[in-house]
Amino acid sequence: MYTQLLVPIERFLGCNTPDSWIVEARKPENLAALLIDHCNCEWKAAATAGKLLRKYAVSSQDVVVNMLKPYEFFLFRFDKWSVDEFQHWFFPDSAANASSSGIKAARQALYLLDKHGAGSDSASTVLQWARTQPNLQVQQSTDTKEIETFYNPLQARADFAQSDDLIAKMVRLIKEELHHFDQVLEIMQARNIPYSNLPAGRYAKGLLTQVITHEPQTLIDKLIVGALIEARSCERFARLAPHLDEDIGRFYISLLRSEARHYQDYLTLAQSVAGQDISGRIAELVALEASLIQAKDTVFRFHSGIPA
Repeated sequence: MYTQLLVPIERFLGCNTPDSWIVEARKPENLAALLIDHCNCEWKAAATAGKLLRKYAVSSQDVVVNMLKPYEFFLFRFDKWSVDEFQHWFFPDSAANASSSGIKAARQALYLLDKHGAGSDSASTVLQWARTQPNLQVQQSTDTKEIETFYNPLQARADFAQSDDLIAKMVRLIKEELHHFDQVLEIMQARNIPYSNLPAGRYAKGLLTQVITHEPQTLIDKLIVGALIEARSCERFARLAPHLDEDIGRFYISLLRSEARHYQDYLTLAQSVAGQDISGRIAELVALEASLIQAKDTVFRFHSGIPA
């Protein structure tokens, strides 16, 4: 039963989600903002894990860059896609000279445009051009789980003791978060909710501004912050599920196990990197997170505070 899954998470967090936020999240007029921001949160979780890999764990960054590039293209160039943009994004030195991971990234971007850019003239233009390119015609209709093929070349850095562990945990997290991203877009399409560029709330920034700026404490703090965000997401999925329509509720319950594992993975890594007791620092950041959740917020987001 998922209630047992929540016990350690609720002990870890400094407060429960206020009832007033649940009331606000249940309003039909907030469904679009809830889902779009949830979609963005899944992407940001994957991107954050990718940054940790690039900065601390892998010897070459190209593969990590390419595994995330399709999603960056989809989100950052949303509805402004063009053949020139696509080529500049994925093949700056020509498609003939592209690496295997670069080709995989381009195909994954085409999958996203084909599946989630339906009805967009700009997406149709890129897809039509891609059909004339022999190296782009394979696996255009795949699932985000196929992105696992990116990870085979990842090589751990020899000068960071936790490289292998960080790679193993962050690779799994990235795969799951990008798969969830895809699933949220599917839910939005089924409800005729178009994706849009929704500005972020203050939550994550409020946590990250308190990260200490010298190593290894910077990494330790980022890992603790990652644990807090994942734990809060898990708690909110569980609190929200009974109040949304059956399909979304079922989907949110399905996310609980992976989100709970992500929070535990982040905490385990933080303790491993520190090599000493960090309960005091965890308590400080837990208190900060609780203050953000309990403060008034004028903008509704998935991690926003009490509605002002």
